[in-house]
Amino acid sequence: MAEEKSIEDELYSPILLAERVRKAVEEAESFKLDCSEVGKQVDRLSQMLRSAVRLANSNPSLYERPVRRIVAEVSKNLERALALVRKCKRSGVLRRVVTITSATDFRKLFNLLDASIGDMKWLLSILDSDGSGGGTLPPIASNDPILSYVWSFVAAIQMGPLPERVEGANEIASLARDNDRNKKIIVEEGGVPPLLKLLKEGASPDAQIAAATALSNLATDQQRVRHIATELGIPIIVQVLCDSPMRVQVSVANLVSRMAEHDQLAKEEFARENAIRPLVSLLSFDMFLDDPKPQPEKSGRTRSLK
Repeated sequence: MAEEKSIEDELYSPILLAERVRKAVEEAESFKLDCSEVGKQVDRLSQMLRSAVRLANSNPSLYERPVRRIVAEVSKNLERALALVRKCKRSGVLRRVVTITSATDFRKLFNLLDASIGDMKWLLSILDSDGSGGGTLPPIASNDPILSYVWSFVAAIQMGPLPERVEGANEIASLARDNDRNKKIIVEEGGVPPLLKLLKEGASPDAQIAAATALSNLATDQQRVRHIATELGIPIIVQVLCDSPMRVQVSVANLVSRMAEHDQLAKEEFARENAIRPLVSLLSFDMFLDDPKPQPEKSGRTRSLK
């Protein structure tokens, strides 16, 4: 399996491709007006790609999934542009053949390049606003809006300020609760690691509860539970279970229960990580609070707990 390119390489490749298109536009001998319009669109894409490089380099916690998907589509459309513009340098019989199809081809290409510009505009809104942008749909996700929503919310969790991270986690929890397809997309688009990071950091109880709830809503079958475990989620979950405020512990205990219910291996790993003791302590405390019977020595005990 080929090693995945770095984000910098992914972005520089279409920038170089755009320069080749620009050179081909200058050498065009026919359809010069159409080629000139292609050049303008490609120049705009090149500027956007350079902005994306700058923003990507300045963000140590970059959410890469939408970057890679969108840049790959931009590269395809730049390849199409290069192939079409190069045809306009030819002459003789070939030119007459090209003339029959070029007007239609240019219209198609303009639409494709416009879509790439829309995708890049959306991507820059995500990168430039620390993950909180992306309110509109990028053209690449026009047939599947959930993909855009997942990208936006995961970007907020990974790159945004704390209030937006909490909001993003709550939105992911809501999407995951809706149906299994949403759960699948969230996992495939890299939603689990930033949720685990949010849970682990303990920036606020609300943030941890939002992350635990989202993970619980994802952990409804063995495959997704295994994915959480593969991302080293179980040690993180147990640590939070031991060290967090009571209301966070309750949410995390629900996550442990959900994961153990759906996967025996996860259940065994929780046992190895000593999750049973904090669970028993939490259950005992919960039973104590819920006990309606009066206690003979109530005043001394309850005051000592307060």
